[in-house]
Amino acid sequence: MEPLFVEGGDAITDAATFLVSVLERIFNRGFIRKEPHSMRTYPAIVLASVVSAAIGGLGMLLLVSFWDKDVGNHPGGTVEPLTFAANGAKKGTPSPGGGLSIDDPRISLRQLGQLAETNVMEDPEAAVRRAASIPGYDNREAYLGNALRAWGEKDGRAAALFVSENFQGRQLTDTLYYVADGWAETDPVGAAEWFLQNTSGPVLDDALWEALESWGRKNPEAAFAWSANLDEYQKSTAMQGLAEGWGAVDPEGAAAAGMEFRDSDYGKDFLVSVMTQWAGSAPETAAAWTSSVADERLRAALVNELGEIWAESDPVKAASWATAMEDSGARKVAEIAVATGWSIHDPGSAAQWAVTHVKDPDQLEGMIGDITFNWSNLDPRGATDWLQEQTAGPNTDLILGAFSSMILDQDPESALAWASKITESSEREGQLRVLAGEIVSAYGDAGRRMIEGLDLPEALKREFTAPVN
Repeated sequence: MEPLFVEGGDAITDAATFLVSVLERIFNRGFIRKEPHSMRTYPAIVLASVVSAAIGGLGMLLLVSFWDKDVGNHPGGTVEPLTFAANGAKKGTPSPGGGLSIDDPRISLRQLGQLAETNVMEDPEAAVRRAASIPGYDNREAYLGNALRAWGEKDGRAAALFVSENFQGRQLTDTLYYVADGWAETDPVGAAEWFLQNTSGPVLDDALWEALESWGRKNPEAAFAWSANLDEYQKSTAMQGLAEGWGAVDPEGAAAAGMEFRDSDYGKDFLVSVMTQWAGSAPETAAAWTSSVADERLRAALVNELGEIWAESDPVKAASWATAMEDSGARKVAEIAVATGWSIHDPGSAAQWAVTHVKDPDQLEGMIGDITFNWSNLDPRGATDWLQEQTAGPNTDLILGAFSSMILDQDPESALAWASKITESSEREGQLRVLAGEIVSAYGDAGRRMIEGLDLPEALKREFTAPVN
């Protein structure tokens, strides 16, 4: 007897095959004969039952099939096969991965992170184990990091125990950090105590930093009291985290606490970290407090941090604060810091401010050198475009000299070309001579031939070129 269902067929094909097979067997066995209606009563009842059942089954399969395929959601009547994302969501329905499989290399790191968090909510162990099969190091680490952070927030102890039992070596260090990062956000006390009792070395350092940073934002006084029980080495890391968190919510209180142990091995670093946060939220208040610090070395470190951070957000006010300082030493530190912070987002304005406000020639030369060094390495096109627009004069000459020196190693010909634009003749010739000497020293005869072919003063060429063989 032939089978009723065809192996390998889909549900609709199997159902249709079944119906045809039933009808063939009915005809073959005599259920339907070409006889008058009155003589087919019993066979008709059997036929009706069988055919009705077959059609009903076929109809149900068709209904289920079309229901799953969401025909109405596909323009032109085209339907896609039913597929599932890694988190179990049907394709075509909104999912954190945008409908892409977790193994699809097209998936973004952001989507992987969302999938990791979603999967952890359903089954954290399975979600973490899933990371091993994700292709690509970056994708795998992005998913694993987000999964363990989410699990750490949900149940840090369980996540830490799982990681400790299933990872080794560097992977253990990395995965414990991910757990600590998440756990610290929801239960900094529990995270700090567990890692203190169960880990050591860099793992403990990272965990204490994360826990104390979070704890410092939530209950800084309690975090500070707890940290008193740590040994001096552990405190050096933990207090950095506490300073970041406490400084973000109550910088004045954190600074007052830090002054109590300012002479300790970690006191200065604690106060500088507090200043990082304070300068970003209330720089004027931070400046007023800093001026009251009697220790000159500590005040200089605080002024440096304040000036750089303040200049990143409001360089004009930061510059006014710096130049108004009466103490020459503090003013120098502040001016350098402001120029550094300002140059991060607007190096041209930072350079212009420096050449018009800084009076000490040696200090100014160093500041312009620092600004042009960073600018020429990070954004050389922006630097050259800005220089092209500057009005010739002493201030521009200073910047041209520093810039030509900074780009000499990368592009000696351009360095000489920019130095040639210096307007003051003695400064121009002096800078060209310095650059030409360095080129010959570095490249020998090749450097001499290069100088010979450039548009430079003849006297300079004769001085630095050798007869061409």
